[in-house]
This record gives sequence, structure tokens and C-alpha cells, in this order.
Amino acid sequence: MPKSLATNAMEDVIRDFVALFNAYWYRDFPLVRTHKEEASRAEWTTHIGVCVKACADLMGYFTCFEQGNRTDAIVKDHEGKHVAHIEWEFVQPFRPGFNEARKLAKLRKRVRPRFSALVIYTTDKSYRENVDIVASQWGKTDHPLILFLITFDFKSKHRRLRDLETHIFLNGKIKKLRAQKALPWNVKGTRWEHVG
Repeated sequence: MPKSLATNAMEDVIRDFVALFNAYWYRDFPLVRTHKEEASRAEWTTHIGVCVKACADLMGYFTCFEQGNRTDAIVKDHEGKHVAHIEWEFVQPFRPGFNEARKLAKLRKRVRPRFSALVIYTTDKSYRENVDIVASQWGKTDHPLILFLITFDFKSKHRRLRDLETHIFLNGKIKKLRAQKALPWNVKGTRWEHVG
């Protein structure tokens, strides 16, 4: 396959995954504005896993959880080739012990997928620091890392989600691809806004 076609195919896979993940983020959302405004760490972890699997299913791939050095999810094609390595973490990157981007970087050196993806949470106060930590753990490489960044602030001791941003790290640079409201009922004109 000519290089330009191979590159376009990789870009299409990334574009499709990003669009699907952002859409599936709202489906079967673990919160309801009128009945349940807080979700546990386990509920968020499960929600992200369901989103990842739904995206892979629609794209015709398989999702394997907790494989390859305990990676949260590895998406594979029918030949067993790695399409994506995906990690998610509830704790903000500036906290001790965060190594998810480093783990993805290490894995991509052994088995190079089409792309890697990371889902993290951040406050405004720690936004820049968290993004810089991800960048330093990922390194400067021509391999794409999709960063799904969920911004939040605190309401009492609980997280109140605001936005879901999607960025791409490539060749040592970061580019914002899109942003949307993290809570479905904050999306104007949708059925979620009405029934929330």
C-alpha cells in the first residue's frame, strides 16, 4: 500500500475512534441530573471501558481488557494486530504513582499499534501540569497519542465534570481536536438537556 494511503488509513482510524468515543461518552451515562449527581471511581472506570468497547465493536475490532503488561484495553483486528493501546486513570497525573502515559510509551516500543489513547481527569488549577506530565512520559515520537481530558472542579468533595477535550500528541507537539460538555444534560438542544 502506498505510504500516503497507509497514512490516511491510520488517520481515518484515529478520526473514527475520536468521534465515536466522544459520542459514546453520553450513552448510558452513569449520572442523572435529577437523581444521581455523583459517580464512584468504579462507575467511571466501567463507563470508560464500555465506551472503548462500543467504539471498537462499531469499527469491527476486538477489545481485550487487562492484557499486555496489564494495559486497560488493547484493541485488535481480526488478525490479532494491535490497533490501539488504551489506558485510563481516575487520579490526576500530578499525583504520585501516575505512570499510564509511560506505560503506553513502553508498550508501543514492543508492539506498535496504529495509535495509543489515554483518558485522564484534571482541574483547571492542575491542567498545565497534568498535560506536561503526560507529554514528558509519552516523549517526542511520531506515534500518535490521543488524550481524552475530562475537566472538573469540586462540589464539596465530589467531582463536578465540565468538559471533555480531545487532544493529539505527535512529534513532541499537542493539538486540540475537539471539546464538548462532559455532562450530557449541558449539551444544548439534546434530549438529555430536557430529561437530564
